[in-house]
Amino acid sequence: MEETVYSDRELAELREAVKPYLKPKRYAHTLAVEEEAAALADIFMPGDESFSSKLRAAALLHDITKKLELESQLQICSEFGIIVGEYDTLSPKVFHAKTAAAIIPRDFPDFADESVIRAVRFHTTGAADMKLADMLLYLADYIEPTRSFGDCIELRKIFYNKIKKAENESERLFALCETLVLSFDMTLRGLIEDGAVIARETTEARNHFIAVLAAR
Repeated sequence: MEETVYSDRELAELREAVKPYLKPKRYAHTLAVEEEAAALADIFMPGDESFSSKLRAAALLHDITKKLELESQLQICSEFGIIVGEYDTLSPKVFHAKTAAAIIPRDFPDFADESVIRAVRFHTTGAADMKLADMLLYLADYIEPTRSFGDCIELRKIFYNKIKKAENESERLFALCETLVLSFDMTLRGLIEDGAVIARETTEARNHFIAVLAAR
């Protein structure tokens, strides 16, 4: 079966279509994530236009519900049958990944590819069963160059230093997994310092990638 490739025109139209969903600063971040995701696709799947175009689409869609208040997030959860866990409302920042993924088929049906929706769904918390596109969107969101947080800047430097030293695909994937573990550590440390709830998916993701590294 032929893989879907979103054309430059389709992606340009999507860039315009997501504007009403985003505040100006968030839109600038979204465009930066798209470019970072494309750069990562060139590293890990060079020449694969389908993979790259889908990752670009996921980047453009990843924050489309970010500006919604908790009440609106919960309404979307109710509408789409998203289960709200006991502690979820204590961690409202993670809702937008779930709700954005949920509304893609409704609001952007031309981009409702399974890999696009998955990447959007896990771009904030990570997950134990992340596929390459999920991993790259998560990382692109974390290290895109307009991010000014200390952890983001540090992680970007660490990742690209590791990639420069990687000599083959296996070493690049190992560097990616190492970077993801570092990112989860940074996230968990920040949440603990803030006295915040930790999403189950994040601890599961961290444990999974530690196991992957240990098995090498």
